[in-house]
Amino acid sequence: MPSTADMAAQTIRARIMSGELRPGEKLREVELCKQLEISRTPLREAFRILQSEGFLTYQSNSGVVVATLSMGYVIKLQEIRYALEPISARYAALHITPDQIRELRTINEKLYTQGQIDPKVTPELDIEFHTLIAQSTNNPAILEYLLELYRKTSMQRRLLPIRPDRLSHTYKEHNDIIYALELGDPELAVRYVSIHFYVGQHSFNKKVDEYLNQKGVDSEHKTNA
Repeated sequence: MPSTADMAAQTIRARIMSGELRPGEKLREVELCKQLEISRTPLREAFRILQSEGFLTYQSNSGVVVATLSMGYVIKLQEIRYALEPISARYAALHITPDQIRELRTINEKLYTQGQIDPKVTPELDIEFHTLIAQSTNNPAILEYLLELYRKTSMQRRLLPIRPDRLSHTYKEHNDIIYALELGDPELAVRYVSIHFYVGQHSFNKKVDEYLNQKGVDSEHKTNA
Protein backbone atom coordinates (compact mmCIF):
# COMPACT_ATOMS: atom_id res chain seq x y z
CA MET A 1 0.00 0.00 0.00
CA PRO A 2 1.43 3.42 -0.95
CA SER A 3 2.55 5.61 1.93
CA THR A 4 1.15 9.07 2.58
CA ALA A 5 4.35 10.54 1.10
CA ASP A 6 4.01 8.38 -2.04
CA MET A 7 0.41 9.48 -2.56
CA ALA A 8 1.36 13.12 -2.03
CA ALA A 9 4.19 12.76 -4.54
CA GLN A 10 1.78 11.20 -7.03
CA THR A 11 -0.64 14.13 -6.70
CA ILE A 12 2.05 16.79 -7.03
CA ARG A 13 3.61 14.93 -9.97
CA ALA A 14 0.24 14.85 -11.74
CA ARG A 15 -0.20 18.59 -11.18
CA ILE A 16 3.20 19.25 -12.72
CA MET A 17 2.43 17.04 -15.71
CA SER A 18 -0.93 18.73 -16.28
CA GLY A 19 0.65 22.17 -16.21
CA GLU A 20 -1.23 23.23 -13.08
CA LEU A 21 2.16 23.67 -11.41
CA ARG A 22 4.50 25.49 -13.80
CA PRO A 23 8.31 25.31 -14.16
CA GLY A 24 9.96 27.64 -11.66
CA GLU A 25 6.86 27.87 -9.46
CA LYS A 26 7.55 27.82 -5.73
CA LEU A 27 5.78 25.14 -3.69
CA ARG A 28 4.40 26.44 -0.42
CA GLU A 29 4.33 23.84 2.33
CA VAL A 30 1.46 25.33 4.35
CA GLU A 31 -0.85 25.52 1.32
CA LEU A 32 0.01 22.02 0.12
CA CYS A 33 -0.45 20.51 3.58
CA LYS A 34 -3.95 21.98 3.69
CA GLN A 35 -4.81 20.89 0.15
CA LEU A 36 -3.50 17.35 0.61
CA GLU A 37 -4.62 17.09 4.25
CA ILE A 38 -1.25 15.86 5.45
CA SER A 39 1.43 17.04 7.86
CA ARG A 40 4.77 18.55 6.85
CA THR A 41 6.75 15.34 7.46
CA PRO A 42 5.18 13.25 4.64
CA LEU A 43 5.06 16.36 2.41
CA ARG A 44 8.79 16.89 2.77
CA GLU A 45 9.35 13.20 2.04
CA ALA A 46 7.23 13.65 -1.11
CA PHE A 47 9.43 16.59 -2.05
CA ARG A 48 12.53 14.38 -1.68
CA ILE A 49 10.97 11.72 -3.91
CA LEU A 50 10.15 14.26 -6.61
CA GLN A 51 13.56 15.91 -6.36
CA SER A 52 15.18 12.52 -6.94
CA GLU A 53 13.01 12.10 -10.06
CA GLY A 54 13.89 15.55 -11.39
CA PHE A 55 10.41 17.07 -10.97
CA LEU A 56 11.42 19.45 -8.19
CA THR A 57 14.58 21.30 -7.33
CA TYR A 58 15.80 23.29 -4.34
CA GLN A 59 16.90 26.90 -4.74
CA SER A 60 18.57 28.69 -1.84
CA ASN A 61 16.60 31.89 -2.40
CA SER A 62 13.21 30.31 -3.18
CA GLY A 63 13.06 26.92 -1.51
CA VAL A 64 11.46 23.98 -3.36
CA VAL A 65 10.34 24.87 -6.89
CA VAL A 66 9.08 22.99 -9.93
CA ALA A 67 12.08 22.04 -12.07
CA THR A 68 12.67 23.25 -15.59
CA LEU A 69 13.57 20.38 -17.92
CA SER A 70 17.21 20.85 -18.95
CA MET A 71 17.59 19.30 -22.39
CA GLY A 72 21.36 19.47 -22.26
CA TYR A 73 21.39 17.38 -19.09
CA VAL A 74 18.79 14.97 -20.46
CA ILE A 75 20.84 14.39 -23.62
CA LYS A 76 23.97 13.66 -21.55
CA LEU A 77 22.03 11.10 -19.50
CA GLN A 78 20.76 9.49 -22.72
CA GLU A 79 24.32 9.15 -24.00
CA ILE A 80 25.33 7.31 -20.83
CA ARG A 81 22.30 5.05 -21.08
CA TYR A 82 23.08 4.19 -24.70
CA ALA A 83 26.56 3.09 -23.59
CA LEU A 84 25.30 0.91 -20.71
CA GLU A 85 22.32 -0.84 -22.32
CA PRO A 86 24.42 -2.96 -24.74
CA ILE A 87 26.55 -4.13 -21.80
CA SER A 88 23.35 -5.07 -19.98
CA ALA A 89 22.18 -7.06 -23.01
CA ARG A 90 25.50 -8.91 -23.27
CA TYR A 91 25.27 -10.16 -19.68
CA ALA A 92 21.56 -10.87 -19.98
CA ALA A 93 22.10 -13.16 -22.97
CA LEU A 94 24.24 -15.37 -20.74
CA HIS A 95 21.92 -15.49 -17.72
CA ILE A 96 18.31 -14.78 -18.70
CA THR A 97 15.73 -17.47 -17.82
CA PRO A 98 12.80 -18.78 -19.90
CA ASP A 99 10.39 -17.14 -17.45
CA GLN A 100 12.08 -13.78 -17.95
CA ILE A 101 11.91 -14.21 -21.73
CA ARG A 102 8.17 -14.81 -21.46
CA GLU A 103 7.80 -11.76 -19.23
CA LEU A 104 9.68 -9.61 -21.74
CA ARG A 105 7.25 -10.70 -24.46
CA THR A 106 4.28 -9.87 -22.23
CA ILE A 107 5.63 -6.39 -21.47
CA ASN A 108 6.35 -5.73 -25.14
CA GLU A 109 2.87 -6.82 -26.22
CA LYS A 110 1.35 -4.57 -23.56
CA LEU A 111 3.52 -1.66 -24.70
CA TYR A 112 2.29 -2.05 -28.27
CA THR A 113 -1.41 -2.62 -27.60
CA GLN A 114 -1.84 -0.11 -24.78
CA GLY A 115 0.46 2.41 -26.45
CA GLN A 116 -1.90 2.65 -29.43
CA ILE A 117 -4.69 3.66 -27.05
CA ASP A 118 -2.72 5.91 -24.72
CA PRO A 119 0.87 6.91 -25.67
CA LYS A 120 1.45 8.17 -22.13
CA VAL A 121 1.80 4.58 -20.86
CA THR A 122 4.67 3.74 -23.21
CA PRO A 123 7.62 5.32 -21.36
CA GLU A 124 7.13 3.32 -18.17
CA LEU A 125 6.46 0.06 -20.04
CA ASP A 126 9.63 0.65 -22.05
CA ILE A 127 11.59 1.16 -18.83
CA GLU A 128 9.97 -1.96 -17.37
CA PHE A 129 11.21 -3.89 -20.41
CA HIS A 130 14.80 -2.69 -20.11
CA THR A 131 14.79 -3.00 -16.33
CA LEU A 132 13.93 -6.70 -16.63
CA ILE A 133 16.86 -7.17 -18.99
CA ALA A 134 19.14 -5.48 -16.44
CA GLN A 135 17.73 -7.66 -13.66
CA SER A 136 18.46 -10.77 -15.69
CA THR A 137 22.18 -9.93 -16.00
CA ASN A 138 23.03 -11.23 -12.52
CA ASN A 139 25.24 -8.14 -12.35
CA PRO A 140 24.14 -5.85 -9.50
CA ALA A 141 26.38 -2.99 -10.67
CA ILE A 142 24.74 -2.78 -14.10
CA LEU A 143 21.28 -2.86 -12.52
CA GLU A 144 22.22 -0.19 -9.98
CA TYR A 145 23.61 2.24 -12.58
CA LEU A 146 20.71 1.77 -14.98
CA LEU A 147 18.07 2.17 -12.26
CA GLU A 148 19.73 5.42 -11.25
CA LEU A 149 19.59 6.64 -14.86
CA TYR A 150 15.95 5.62 -15.16
CA ARG A 151 15.19 7.52 -11.95
CA LYS A 152 16.97 10.66 -13.15
CA THR A 153 15.05 10.63 -16.44
CA SER A 154 11.60 10.08 -14.91
CA MET A 155 10.42 13.62 -15.67
CA GLN A 156 11.80 13.46 -19.21
CA ARG A 157 9.96 10.19 -19.95
CA ARG A 158 6.62 11.62 -18.89
CA LEU A 159 7.08 14.81 -20.90
CA LEU A 160 8.53 13.05 -23.95
CA PRO A 161 6.65 9.75 -24.48
CA ILE A 162 7.33 7.41 -27.41
CA ARG A 163 6.16 9.05 -30.64
CA PRO A 164 3.12 7.29 -32.22
CA ASP A 165 5.04 6.80 -35.48
CA ARG A 166 7.83 5.13 -33.50
CA LEU A 167 5.69 2.63 -31.56
CA SER A 168 5.60 -0.19 -34.14
CA HIS A 169 9.36 0.12 -34.69
CA THR A 170 10.03 -0.03 -30.95
CA TYR A 171 7.85 -3.15 -30.72
CA LYS A 172 9.79 -4.88 -33.53
CA GLU A 173 13.18 -3.85 -32.16
CA HIS A 174 12.22 -5.20 -28.75
CA ASN A 175 11.21 -8.49 -30.36
CA ASP A 176 14.61 -8.66 -32.08
CA ILE A 177 16.30 -8.16 -28.71
CA ILE A 178 14.16 -10.90 -27.15
CA TYR A 179 15.09 -13.24 -30.01
CA ALA A 180 18.81 -12.67 -29.41
CA LEU A 181 18.44 -13.15 -25.66
CA GLU A 182 16.46 -16.35 -26.16
CA LEU A 183 19.25 -17.68 -28.41
CA GLY A 184 21.74 -16.84 -25.67
CA ASP A 185 23.87 -14.94 -28.19
CA PRO A 186 25.68 -12.02 -26.48
CA GLU A 187 27.02 -10.48 -29.70
CA LEU A 188 23.63 -10.56 -31.42
CA ALA A 189 21.98 -9.10 -28.31
CA VAL A 190 24.49 -6.24 -28.27
CA ARG A 191 23.92 -5.65 -31.98
CA TYR A 192 20.13 -5.48 -31.70
CA VAL A 193 20.19 -3.27 -28.60
CA SER A 194 22.69 -0.93 -30.27
CA ILE A 195 20.46 -0.68 -33.35
CA HIS A 196 17.43 -0.06 -31.12
CA PHE A 197 19.04 2.89 -29.38
CA TYR A 198 20.74 4.24 -32.49
CA VAL A 199 17.41 4.43 -34.32
CA GLY A 200 15.65 5.63 -31.19
CA GLN A 201 18.10 8.52 -30.89
CA HIS A 202 16.69 10.09 -34.05
CA SER A 203 13.16 9.88 -32.65
CA PHE A 204 14.37 11.29 -29.35
CA ASN A 205 15.93 14.28 -31.11
CA LYS A 206 12.59 14.94 -32.84
CA LYS A 207 10.80 14.81 -29.49
CA VAL A 208 13.28 17.29 -28.05
CA ASP A 209 12.79 19.67 -30.99
CA GLU A 210 9.00 19.43 -30.69
CA TYR A 211 9.14 20.08 -26.95
CA LEU A 212 11.43 23.08 -27.36
CA ASN A 213 9.28 24.49 -30.16
CA GLN A 214 6.19 24.18 -27.97
CA LYS A 215 8.00 26.05 -25.21
CA GLY A 216 9.32 28.66 -27.64
CA VAL A 217 12.97 27.74 -27.06
CA ASP A 218 15.52 27.81 -29.87
CA SER A 219 16.78 24.36 -30.90
CA GLU A 220 20.36 25.41 -30.17
CA HIS A 221 19.47 25.25 -26.48
CA LYS A 222 19.17 21.47 -26.73
CA THR A 223 22.79 21.08 -25.78
CA ASN A 224 23.24 24.28 -23.83
CA ALA A 225 20.24 24.06 -21.53
